[in-house]
Amino acid sequence: MHHIQTIIFDLGGVIIDLHIEKTIRAFANLSGANVSEIEQAYLNAGFFTAYEKGLITDDEFREQLRAELNVLASEAAIDEAWNAMLGIIPEDRINAILTLMKKYKCIVLSNTNAIHERKFHEILAASYPYQHLNELFNEVYFSHELMQRKPDAEIYRNVLKRSKTSASEALFLDDSVLNLEEAAKLDIKTLHIPRNSGFNQLLAHKLSNL
Repeated sequence: MHHIQTIIFDLGGVIIDLHIEKTIRAFANLSGANVSEIEQAYLNAGFFTAYEKGLITDDEFREQLRAELNVLASEAAIDEAWNAMLGIIPEDRINAILTLMKKYKCIVLSNTNAIHERKFHEILAASYPYQHLNELFNEVYFSHELMQRKPDAEIYRNVLKRSKTSASEALFLDDSVLNLEEAAKLDIKTLHIPRNSGFNQLLAHKLSNL
């Protein structure tokens, strides 16, 4: 049996707290629609996926929001609402990553976008001595830069190839069961992290049993 050499971390909900409901409420306030209407539009709008895959620009994303969610607001107001979902990065998670880095290759693999990338690096730099996640992790992969997105198999294969990691020697942490299920089909070990619950104890238990 292969030993784990690489730990792959999702970002939102695993490392940084994620509160999607705050963005839903913020867009509802900007549009005048009720929360349930915005939530349905958010779930059904394909342009969110396109933005996470880097297929549309920041400006095109904002225009789609204005058109499809009836969000008639400035660029700054839209960005503030979009970033409302991004919470804190708890210190115990940073400390755990620093400890894990002594034994494992630690990688971030996140479905994200350019506006969020700028914001969570701002959040990181405000609390810790890091300007970018690549100063903390061995490697960092963002969907909008790879133009690929979880749970598609191609993004997992790409990251394994780039990081020179065998699937059987990788452990992937994510708050999305679907993302984990698709990764597991490629022989990647997986661990579900309930959103914002912290990974420390769950990961320690998992590693002790592999």
